[in-house]
Amino acid sequence: MEEELDFGIGINKLNLYYEAHVLGFDGECFNYNIYFEDKLDDNKFKEVEKAIEKFKDNYNYDDNTYIGYIDVAKEDNRINIFLDVGNVQPEYQDIAIQGILKAINIVPGIKYVLVNEK
Repeated sequence: MEEELDFGIGINKLNLYYEAHVLGFDGECFNYNIYFEDKLDDNKFKEVEKAIEKFKDNYNYDDNTYIGYIDVAKEDNRINIFLDVGNVQPEYQDIAIQGILKAINIVPGIKYVLVNEK
């Protein structure tokens, strides 16, 4: 089942250096839990925040290219990125969902990312 979800989101085509899996769906919302090889620190959090801000800046420049509401938070031993693709035009939904994974691919030390982990 996990492989089918990964395939449905297109994770298999992203060429990420870290492992990523989709564990379920929750309507228009996606929660990306990012786990690191070493202890999570403020520098890693800032790097993830910066990567996501750069990603958002590339798309959210007008109403036609809105890629959703995105929030980055530090939670215990992981970083959580929340994405709500409600009101996102259909042609930008895959860009938003996959784009988060591609954006953080530049952050070193990520061990794996679980999307919609319960």
